[in-house]
Amino acid sequence: MISEIDALMRSSLTSLVEDVSAADWTGRREREIVSLFCFGRLVRHCRPGAFSHDPTQIAIEVAVPQVDRQTRLSGNAGSKGQVCKDIVLWPRSRLTCWDATGAPTVMPASVIEWKHGVTEWSGRGVEWLMEFSTRSGDFVGYAVWINRGSTHAGRLMCTRVHQGQAERRWMAME
Repeated sequence: MISEIDALMRSSLTSLVEDVSAADWTGRREREIVSLFCFGRLVRHCRPGAFSHDPTQIAIEVAVPQVDRQTRLSGNAGSKGQVCKDIVLWPRSRLTCWDATGAPTVMPASVIEWKHGVTEWSGRGVEWLMEFSTRSGDFVGYAVWINRGSTHAGRLMCTRVHQGQAERRWMAME
């Protein structure tokens, strides 16, 4: 499953850079690039028999279980049992983080965090993914930073996180 998600991400991110580098793309916000990525790239990979077999596995701004060390990672005094993430890939169709009792315990296959239009990625997002990834060997996370310069050329950096380890510059397109 993880190798399929990695291949899905490499292909989708590569073609996304082409999309945002086009002179006619006018996106300015993170939400715009997240939407373009999900509906313009990820959905195209949905095929019967593949990991990504149904568009309802892809979710934007949905809750996942929170990490135990969230208060230390965020600096906030308290935290909830769940937290919303930019993009979540579920292992099956129509899943959410809520179990039958209403507790946020269901694990996603992947979380993809985004930064758009900034000069560097905040360490907190990668730290959160590292902590979260220790819960399941079937989870892989990505921290993606993308920027578009004045020449319209898109720059992308992606950190891959699996089993508590971050692989910085797992993918880089400049």
